Amino acid sequence: MSTINQEFFRYLIVLAMCSMAFANNNGNGVVVTARSSDDCQVTPVIHVLQYPGCVPKPIPSFACTGRCSSYLQVSGSKIWQMERSCMCCQESGEREASVSLFCPKAKQGEKKFRKVTTKAPLECMCRPCTGIEESAVIPQEMSNYAADEPPINGHFSKSI
Repeated sequence: MSTINQEFFRYLIVLAMCSMAFANNNGNGVVVTARSSDDCQVTPVIHVLQYPGCVPKPIPSFACTGRCSSYLQVSGSKIWQMERSCMCCQESGEREASVSLFCPKAKQGEKKFRKVTTKAPLECMCRPCTGIEESAVIPQEMSNYAADEPPINGHFSKSI
C-alpha cells in the first residue's frame, strides 16, 4: 500500500471515530459511554503502628477506598490529539492522633513508652492522580475494621 493510501486510510479511521463520537456526544463534545459512578469514601480500618524496639499496636483508623472515573478520548478540537483524565480516590484533609507504644527493649535511661503520631484522612474525594516516589510509600498492615468495636474517631483530632 502506498504512503498516500496509508495516510488516507488513517484519516478515514479517525473520521469514522469522530463521527461515532459526534453521534454519541452529550452536546459538550464529550463522548457519552457507559460510565461507572465515582465511589470514593472514608473507610474504617485497623492500622498497626510499629516502632523499632516497641510492641506493635493495632489502632482503629481510616483509609480512602473506592474508584473514580477516568478516561482517554480523541480531542474534540484537535482530532490528532488525545485528551485524558485520570482521577484517584485521595484524602481531602487529615486528622492526627498521638498513640503510646510500649517499648520493653528501651535502653537504660530511656522511657518504656514512646509517643508516636499518626495521620488518617478526614474526608476522601476523587482528585487528579499524581505520581508518588516509591521511597515515600511506607507499607503498613491494614485489615477490615470490626463493626462491633468501640467508635474509632475518639483519638483523632482535626489537623489545621
